[in-house]
Amino acid sequence: MSSMNVPEARHIEIDHVSVVFGTGTKQVTALSDVTFHIHSNEFVSLLGPSGCGKSTLLRLIADLLQPTSGSVKIAGSEPEKARLQRQFGIVFQTPALFDWRTVRHNVELPLEILGTSKKECRRISSELLEMVGLTRFADHYPWQLSGGMQQRVSIARALSLDPPLLLMDEPFSALDEFTKEKLQLELLEIKRSTGKTFLFVTHSIPEAVFLSDRIVVLSAHPGQVHSIHSVELPSDRTNELRETEDFYHMLTTIRNCFHEERDPGHVPALT
Repeated sequence: MSSMNVPEARHIEIDHVSVVFGTGTKQVTALSDVTFHIHSNEFVSLLGPSGCGKSTLLRLIADLLQPTSGSVKIAGSEPEKARLQRQFGIVFQTPALFDWRTVRHNVELPLEILGTSKKECRRISSELLEMVGLTRFADHYPWQLSGGMQQRVSIARALSLDPPLLLMDEPFSALDEFTKEKLQLELLEIKRSTGKTFLFVTHSIPEAVFLSDRIVVLSAHPGQVHSIHSVELPSDRTNELRETEDFYHMLTTIRNCFHEERDPGHVPALT
């Protein structure tokens, strides 16, 4: 029995989704008949080799792409409606900050676009910068910060409109291991304190195991659900967990997925 309490409400539902790019001889299938769901207040990682469609799947949820077939629902609504209702924030692999705006003003940008008062912008940005540990860098510019600090600014900006869902596309992949591990701990603290739902794209097995309640493993091109794994580890995770037998066992379980020949008759457990 899992040590994590996962609510039954489904936040994201992916139902028999396929994505095909191009036509004729140039046709490429990026995703093929992908089905899974994510509960509210759950941290789920999409894990798979490069080119398996992880980022494509995230972009479908974010309404940046449309499926060729199948459906995507966020809290029961189409992605377009969820986007217009600001139901999710996105953090990409590169921070994509504006160099001419201070850290605080980068965080406040979505609020400014909505016409939020300066006083309220200041209050929200101050709270978020404190959450990500950047209060004393509020008046710095992105080019004055390290890569890890810039990514914290991106996370704060994605949270500025208080969305219930955060979509993250390999946000730590360009960082060194020490910074990556620190940000992983901070991300888990954000989840604990906010109760938000997280969908996290990564190609790192240790990262997926450390962060996730469940891991959706995608097979190599075209992307299909190979298997779905509950991560049976304590909810209160620290760096010491990375050295435990249970952690290594979970790593091995996930790693073995990439050494198996995909069984055409295999039906993954969609729990």
